[in-house]
Amino acid sequence: MGIETSEFSKRMKRYEAATAYLLPRRMPVIIRIDGRAVHAITSTRWGKSYADGFVETMMSIGLYVANEIQGCTLAYGQSDEISFLLTDYRLITTDAWFGYDLNKVVSISAGLASAKASRLLDDEVCFDSRAFPIPPDEVCNYFIWRQRDATRNAILMAGQEHYSHKELHEKNTDQIQEMLFAKGVNFNDYPVRRKRGWCITNSVIDTEPPIFTQERSYIERHVFVRED
Repeated sequence: MGIETSEFSKRMKRYEAATAYLLPRRMPVIIRIDGRAVHAITSTRWGKSYADGFVETMMSIGLYVANEIQGCTLAYGQSDEISFLLTDYRLITTDAWFGYDLNKVVSISAGLASAKASRLLDDEVCFDSRAFPIPPDEVCNYFIWRQRDATRNAILMAGQEHYSHKELHEKNTDQIQEMLFAKGVNFNDYPVRRKRGWCITNSVIDTEPPIFTQERSYIERHVFVRED
């Protein structure tokens, strides 16, 4: 005797349910997308040094994805990664993006970024994605962490533009800045978006975000909102 269609369907869905996970509601959520081997593609077009064209491309990707994500009012990008902040508590009736179904959140955010990047670069580009809830008091600290990583990466890249790998071996960021200064290069004179990344707030690109440790309100105004 065959299995009834309804029972068969229930049985198959139980396998899906084993890996189903919903992110908690009424709590900030971070989505971070990262390019997979993006630099291998972009270095052919712009070289291995810092390129404004690559940054412009990443900002276009960030703006597109942010506008597609319900509840996203802040995005922060550096190198080939972008972090998006989602909230679902601005109003008592605010819904979560895809109900905060984790599988959908990560797959669709990665798919959106990959599709947009592929169109912009006229090549096959892939992004991965992760998403997780975070306590409100830790949101600013998360973005401070990513911004510090951006500055570290920017100093290392600046060093690589003027010195060999051997000359930079085991040098920390302070030492690299001193080495750059010896060649008349002052890292502090670099554009802000190169030194510490860029942001998107309410669909507006900000290429000169502040140092988050000095202006926590820049982040926190997107986290601590009044419910109506």
